[in-house]
Amino acid sequence: MADAWNTTPTFGAQLVHAERVLAAAGSPAPWQEAAELLSYALDVPVPVLLAQPATCLRPEDVLRYVGLVRRRMAGEALPRITGHIAFMGLDLAIGRADSLIPADAERRAQIALEWGRHHAPGELAVAEIGTGCGAIALALATLEPRFTRIYAVDPSAATLETATANGARYLLNLVISWLAGDGLDVVPEPVDLIVCGRLDRGQAAVDQGERTAEVVSLRDVLLLKQAPAKLRPGGALIWSLDRAREAETLALIDLAFPDARVWVDPQAGEVVIVVVQLAGQPSGGETPDAES
Repeated sequence: MADAWNTTPTFGAQLVHAERVLAAAGSPAPWQEAAELLSYALDVPVPVLLAQPATCLRPEDVLRYVGLVRRRMAGEALPRITGHIAFMGLDLAIGRADSLIPADAERRAQIALEWGRHHAPGELAVAEIGTGCGAIALALATLEPRFTRIYAVDPSAATLETATANGARYLLNLVISWLAGDGLDVVPEPVDLIVCGRLDRGQAAVDQGERTAEVVSLRDVLLLKQAPAKLRPGGALIWSLDRAREAETLALIDLAFPDARVWVDPQAGEVVIVVVQLAGQPSGGETPDAES
């Protein structure tokens, strides 16, 4: 393999060979991944690489690139290799121990943005539970200026350091407060919108009077207990659920919010994204529709 890499050690030849081996290894986007890995290996922007295909790499650079490509061929996620991940136009750092951005995160952000744009005029406060590297919080702050106070919560101090650095890069740490915690208890005020991804699957039985619900997440239960006091009238909860627990969790939502409107997103794919809209919405707007 090393001989093939060293035959023509130019930007263009290296990219062509990397694309070929990544495609054979099952990469979903071999050319893009080959370019991103070479850009990372050389600390040279991709447009420069493409504009200078005849430029030669040093032998040590070839070895570094081969090592990165081999890691990707072995199945290591590209963001784990480069330390960066793209999300809704943002280039975000991600630590080696941080969770990758969930597949449903962009859809949750889209629904949150649509909800905010249908809300009555004025500034809006948001709480995001399980922020990770800060992708959703940063996207909301970047794309909707009415989200003027965002409380982004995560239990990992190391992950919050990554998120804070991402916020500093985009000059958004005056808008976003990064808070250590598992739930809404650390959020200092009632908010207009709560956004939450799927939480760790704990084991908890929930008493519902005459019967006991099937096993659901203990943190889900605690969140539902906290949420009514943390949402302002007319506020909403956007929540990703495990499809296997959909019926049980929707029953718990009905108990926690008996007068709310509940909308299940038909575009969510493998997960279930639920929007819980409280009564008293000042704008009289509609719940985001399936085409948003």
